[in-house]
Amino acid sequence: MNKSLARICALSAALALTLLNGAHAADLKKGQSLIAAHGCMGCHGAGLDKPVSPAYPVIAGQPESYLFHALQQYQSAHQTPIYGRDNAIMSGMVATLSTQDLHDIAAYVASLPTPLYAPDMTH
Repeated sequence: MNKSLARICALSAALALTLLNGAHAADLKKGQSLIAAHGCMGCHGAGLDKPVSPAYPVIAGQPESYLFHALQQYQSAHQTPIYGRDNAIMSGMVATLSTQDLHDIAAYVASLPTPLYAPDMTH
């Protein structure tokens, strides 16, 4: 009986991990459509790599986890300059987005080429 219970627990844990990993699988096409629908290019440029003002960051090609957490912080009800995410424009842009939407946007933006850095191919 103990072996059966152990197998059931192990299978349940494996299933739970599989479901959790799949819950945040990003949809690049949805991310792209959300970017277009929310007008991100208006501030960050057509490829999200040439902001219209030096005050706005280049976001194309930034790490997905960084982008997701930045968007999440803009959305947070506890915004504070301590975290560097106190921006009324961005807060309004992400206010109605779901966590999955934030994952989709972050994945799409991370997939774009960036002018900020290029791999050193001389070695």
